[in-house]
Amino acid sequence: MGHWIAAGIGLVVVLATAWPTSSQAQARTPEVTVSQAPSESDPNPFDSRWDFSLGARLGRPSGYIRAGENGGRGNRLLLDEDLGVRVSEAVEAGVAFHFSPRNAIRATALYYFLRGEGLLDRPVVFNDEVFTNPGHVSIDADFYRLGLAYERTTTVPGGFLTGSVGLTYVHLKPELTNHGRSNSEDFSKAELPVPIVGLRFDIPMGNGFAARASVAGGGLPRVNSLRKENGNTVYLEQIHGDGEFALTYAITKSMLLDVGPHATYFFQRKKSRNDDNAFELFDYGVRAGLTFKF
Repeated sequence: MGHWIAAGIGLVVVLATAWPTSSQAQARTPEVTVSQAPSESDPNPFDSRWDFSLGARLGRPSGYIRAGENGGRGNRLLLDEDLGVRVSEAVEAGVAFHFSPRNAIRATALYYFLRGEGLLDRPVVFNDEVFTNPGHVSIDADFYRLGLAYERTTTVPGGFLTGSVGLTYVHLKPELTNHGRSNSEDFSKAELPVPIVGLRFDIPMGNGFAARASVAGGGLPRVNSLRKENGNTVYLEQIHGDGEFALTYAITKSMLLDVGPHATYFFQRKKSRNDDNAFELFDYGVRAGLTFKF
């Protein structure tokens, strides 16, 4: 899968370099300046009611997974060192409706590919199963994340500031395989929508270029998931964090390129009297995306 993600990012960069020069793009794209403050009666400063975005990421992950069952905690397995997850890949898509110049509703979807193969040199316990045979052990910790948020944009000195508030949902079901034997733990059985808030700062630079910085985060403390396993209440704890810096370029009036570094943190713990399962991911790398406005 990694070569497809890398090819996707490469294609985005090639589009940016092969498309008409910035002066030509600027001629087609009205320059948005800080003095053009959006108002309820003015045209949308982003010249669109809808925007659709596609993105791809490559990263260097770290973290761990632990799955305990029947009172046992299970072994804490490092994603990179123990399980060989040395590269992360992700694809994402989003759509936003700007129902006024300042306000929008955005829906997003993100799919993370986290797969690797490590060498088992000791017995490990995963989800109450003991893997004792030496040799290769593989992990499939792919997960997807869905989000829905309200956004409001305002003009500030130097650019545009967009605040957001919404909910996100994660589906995670990692599977460990050794010598044809597989065992998985379904974290999504205790999943709840998690509140997320964010800030994005866009700084116009001229000639179709701009800089963008954004942060978002949220989570839940240890809460009752409203679910039971074997008659025991299951509790959920979850944390999300994302940070990004990007250089953006208006290829045309309706197409925007962005490229830059990205960092993600995700932690989830599912606990009951019988179970104690945890997953942590810290991932940093590069992201490239295209936004289409219509």
